[in-house]
Amino acid sequence: MSYNENLKEQEQSKKIQEMFNNIADKYDFLNGILSFDLDSNWRKVAIRLSDIKNGHKVLDLACGTGDMIAEIHKQHPDAFIYGADFSVNMLHISQKKLNNIPYAAADAHNLPFKDCSFDRLTMAFGFRNVTDKARGLTELYRVIKPGGKVCILELTRPENKITSFFYKIYFMYMLPFIGGIFSSRKAYKYLPDSVYHFPKRKEYKQMIEEAGFKNIYFKTLVFGAVTIVIMEK
Repeated sequence: MSYNENLKEQEQSKKIQEMFNNIADKYDFLNGILSFDLDSNWRKVAIRLSDIKNGHKVLDLACGTGDMIAEIHKQHPDAFIYGADFSVNMLHISQKKLNNIPYAAADAHNLPFKDCSFDRLTMAFGFRNVTDKARGLTELYRVIKPGGKVCILELTRPENKITSFFYKIYFMYMLPFIGGIFSSRKAYKYLPDSVYHFPKRKEYKQMIEEAGFKNIYFKTLVFGAVTIVIMEK
């Protein structure tokens, strides 16, 4: 990547960070409405697939307001959980919910953790906001122990044409309208844009493999509108 391209990526990442800081106070409320209150079930499935064991050190990256951390703690009370996010306002909300968890303000492009620090890493609805995804995956690989697993839960575009048609109507028109009523129309227009620019499965898998991961497993939910990927170092 050239210097100018890298600068552009950094500027875009800062804009996304600022956007999430601005919508932090309405984030949980709107997540429930816009996902028809299904997002908590998606997290439960993702955590079960992560194969977390007692005593594992788990990093929840892009932890947002802490919903994933709360569910990990519920399912695995003996795990050592850490939270990280690039949005300070999101972290403040998470700290109010779960004040016994260590947190770090961290960008996925440059994580402030030593090599091989964690047994498991989870990332729910945050990977699409990583502007340089190849670099982000390399960082995830770096901080995971050999034999450790990464779980990415993300909104994705259904590849079935019929499902994709109705998904587009909801995501491109209804979602920004509802989000604009309660929070920021600009932010909830960014959401469908980020999903539609997300790599398709073939490209996505190739990126994961090129980062060094193996034993890659995909699970789709809601007709492909949500995808969970498990990968091993």
